Amino acid sequence: MKDDAPEALVFQDEVEIHRHPTLTRMWAPVGVQPEVPAPGKNEKKVVYGGVDFASGQITYTVADEKSGTQFLVFLVALVTAYAGRKVRLVCDNGRFHHTKAVRAWLSANRHRLEVFWLPPYCPSLNLIERLWGHLKRTVLANVLFATVDDLVAAFRRGVARINGRKERMGFMYDHDELHANAA
Repeated sequence: MKDDAPEALVFQDEVEIHRHPTLTRMWAPVGVQPEVPAPGKNEKKVVYGGVDFASGQITYTVADEKSGTQFLVFLVALVTAYAGRKVRLVCDNGRFHHTKAVRAWLSANRHRLEVFWLPPYCPSLNLIERLWGHLKRTVLANVLFATVDDLVAAFRRGVARINGRKERMGFMYDHDELHANAA
């Protein structure tokens, strides 16, 4: 799809970001065990996000919980970001994606947004899962953030570095199965 196409293909999912650090491999001097402190109480936020397949543009909202109401907040932000273009949304089957309010909103806005539901338990089919993994490994890993606001700010900075810069998003697009399917 071209960046200026009348429709946009967007992959959507949610991710929880936790103040309790995600741990990943890291360099350390030989014989020195790295230590990552952890808070006494874990706090989290939920990020509802979508990534445009053609441009790498990321649209997201941050909430306190996973719910149909918060999913609707994201959907409104998404169709606002793509005003004048129809969004083809690839989405998993989370329970809160199917509330009465969400179904009613999707029906009323089918001219602006059409959802393609993924089969259950198929994260490998959802391109945005690679984005979440990248951000957790490179931005959020091995760091104890002083506050949940610091955590969200770090997440926002990580997104800002790559948002809309497809050339910096090889972790999402440079995969053999994508190239094989495109051929």
